[in-house]
Amino acid sequence: MKLEVTRDVVSDLWPLCRSGDASDASRVLVRAYLAEDVEFARTLEESEALARVVPHLRLSPDAERHLLDEIRGRAHTRLLLTAFAIGVAGVVLLVLAGGGLLAYLRLP
Repeated sequence: MKLEVTRDVVSDLWPLCRSGDASDASRVLVRAYLAEDVEFARTLEESEALARVVPHLRLSPDAERHLLDEIRGRAHTRLLLTAFAIGVAGVVLLVLAGGGLLAYLRLP
């Protein structure tokens, strides 16, 4: 059975190759694939260059906790507002449907 090497496989192995943690066989596989797919090799190089330009954000555990709490609070508020809007829409539909039913029942 012959296995096909895909961009996904190379993408998974790429960080290991760059850090020197990949096996020799994996490095050979990645080099061979990228030699054939020059466009993808350029994309990987560009993404690595971008990662060097963008600083890595490191937060203290307290700052992470505060950020997560804030995100959870916003998500909870959004959930409540969505539930409220759905409830109001349901009531409006019931009123409209009820009004239509009453109008239908009053017809001779």
